[in-house]
Amino acid sequence: MQIEFFAAISDNCSVKPFFAALFIFLSGFYAAAQARFPRLPPERPFWFILEEGKKAFREGEYGVALDLFEEARAERRTRYTRMETIFINLLSIGEVRKFNDSLESVEKYIEERNQFDAAAAMQELYYRVGRDALKNSSKIALGMFGRLKEYPEAEYWIGEVYRLEGEWTIALKQYRSALAHLVDEELPAKRIELYYKIAGVHSSTQNWGQMEESLNEILKTEKLWNGTENFARQAMARTLGSEGINRFLQMYRYENNDTEKAHRLLGEFCYKSGRYPLAENHLAFAVMEQNTVLISEAIRKRYNFSFTSLEELMNEISRRKDLKEYMNEVEYFRTLYYLGAALHANGKTAQAKGIWQFLASSKETDEWGRRAQTQLRAPFVEPAIGVKTANR
Repeated sequence: MQIEFFAAISDNCSVKPFFAALFIFLSGFYAAAQARFPRLPPERPFWFILEEGKKAFREGEYGVALDLFEEARAERRTRYTRMETIFINLLSIGEVRKFNDSLESVEKYIEERNQFDAAAAMQELYYRVGRDALKNSSKIALGMFGRLKEYPEAEYWIGEVYRLEGEWTIALKQYRSALAHLVDEELPAKRIELYYKIAGVHSSTQNWGQMEESLNEILKTEKLWNGTENFARQAMARTLGSEGINRFLQMYRYENNDTEKAHRLLGEFCYKSGRYPLAENHLAFAVMEQNTVLISEAIRKRYNFSFTSLEELMNEISRRKDLKEYMNEVEYFRTLYYLGAALHANGKTAQAKGIWQFLASSKETDEWGRRAQTQLRAPFVEPAIGVKTANR
């Protein structure tokens, strides 16, 4: 535009010097304004770079993936640092300072003065955190830009690369960084996923106490487990201990896919570390949650299905490939075996044998069926391993 303008000046000598001077003055003013309020140039979005990294990760190109994840993290930091600078410069204007902490007044100023970049920054903030979270506060809005510089998802994927490479310390650091920088609306699902990853690293490094603590963090949100409904837990334990597994599953349904794995892992760990009552409680929850999924699917297929026994349930779902995959994923038969083992260790051998008889007679239980047969011949408690737990 400038070149065309000066070409016009050279081609037309009738243009007054005043207009040329005015143009130069306005160009300088525009440049100064740009320095104070830097524009947001078109860029390769950080989320797109992250997706490229995920693609490389899935294809086994871990070095490429790591570079892309780090680039995505840097790009996000650059983007929100730029927005933060725009907002700081806006708030430093004398007229704006008079608004005190009123974000609504700042927004009106942005609109009236055509502060396009500031408007774009505010729209991005509303998109990422929501208007209500800002509470009409300029200070909170400014702080949110600082929080948005962090990229928890990129930290997570960097941790995944290092985990696969066996760099446990770095992977753990990345997972914890991702956990620390989650914003509120990302907390429930992402938080649980990260605690599972952290527990997995501790398991790989045989840091059992830290593994247990991480899994217990997942269970803190589960009301049925954490005591607000303790009477229900006690009733469930009495039913299982006195009437056995089939009656227990007839009476109780509870589905929580977020916590099933935590109960399963903690239950087996507590059994192997000699804490049999706690092992029984965790494993009972895991078995209940697993069977709730299976029974619900059986009812969805045949509306008048009513659970009476594990054997009948297996017959009902035997042709469902998807449910067999689910059972493998949640280690269904293994979980049942260790529930039986915990019941036996707590002096409830009759109820344990009920579970082992089901496993021993089933055609698909493999190793756990064979172990159950051994237990039925001569029940025993596996020797406890000497490990440091979260409670010691």
